[in-house]
Amino acid sequence: MEPFEQFRPVLFSIAYKMTQSVQDAEDILHDVFEAFARQNAGSIAVPENYLVKSVMNRSISLLEKRQQMQYPGVNLPEPLFQERYPQLQARDVSFALLVLLQKLGPGERAVFILKETLDYGYPEIAGMLSLKEEYCRQLLHRAKDRIRSDKKRFEPSDEARKALYGAYLQACTQGEVQPLINLFRNDITIYSDGGGKVSAARHPITGREACTGFLEGIYRKAGTGLAPRLMMLNGEIGIALYDHATGKAETVILFGIADDLIDAMFFVRNPDKLAGIPDLAG
Repeated sequence: MEPFEQFRPVLFSIAYKMTQSVQDAEDILHDVFEAFARQNAGSIAVPENYLVKSVMNRSISLLEKRQQMQYPGVNLPEPLFQERYPQLQARDVSFALLVLLQKLGPGERAVFILKETLDYGYPEIAGMLSLKEEYCRQLLHRAKDRIRSDKKRFEPSDEARKALYGAYLQACTQGEVQPLINLFRNDITIYSDGGGKVSAARHPITGREACTGFLEGIYRKAGTGLAPRLMMLNGEIGIALYDHATGKAETVILFGIADDLIDAMFFVRNPDKLAGIPDLAG
C-alpha cells in the first residue's frame, strides 16, 4: 500500500483539521486504507486524489452527523501530541487554525483546507469534492470572510510565549497568578471544554477582569496540587496539568497571543480529548 503510506501525513492532517479529533482522524484513515486495499490499483488514475476524496467524504459525513448533536458547553479541538506525529508540519495542525475552522461549515472547511493549507488547485478541489470550480471559489470566499477578522489574533510570538510560560508555571507551582494576569489583553477570552464530564465554564469568559476572577478561583480551589509540564502540542508549546495521584493529564492549556499579550486561553478538560496525552512519567 505504498501510495497510501506516501500520502498518510497529508491524509491525516486533512481528517484531523476537518474533524478536530485525533481518534476520528485515525478511524477515517483506517477505513480509507481498507477500502483502498480492496481496489484494483490499475483502475485508479491518480491515487492521491482518490485518497483525499475518500478522506474528505468521510470527514464531511461525520461533521454533518455531529451538527445534529448538542455538545455541552464550549467545544474545543482535541489537542495533538506532536511527538506521535513528527511528520506533520506545525502550521498544518495549529490549534489556532483549528479554532478558526470551527467558524466554517463542512463545505467551506473542506475547500479552505485544500486550497489555503495544502495549495491544491481549483480543478483538483472540484474533482475531490464533486463540485463545480466556481462554487468552490465561492465557498473559499465565504470561508475567508468568516475568519478574516480573527486570523491575526492567534498568530504566535515566540518572545511573548517564553514570558507567558514562565508566568503560568509560576502560577501552577507557587499559586502566584499576578505575573500571568499582567500579560492579559483587556479583551482576553478564556474557553474551557469539559464535555459535560468534568467542571468547566459553559460559556466563553471575556474581559480582563472576568478572566482574572476565573483564574484566581481555579487556583484557590486547586492550589498547587497539579504538576505542570511543557510539551509540544499542535506544533507549539502547550501546558499539561497532571494529577499527582493518577499521573493522568487533567487539563491541557494552549494560548493565543496578540501584540505580545495573551488574548485567548484554551482549557481542554474533557477526558475523551486528553486520551492522546501521555501519562506523567515516574
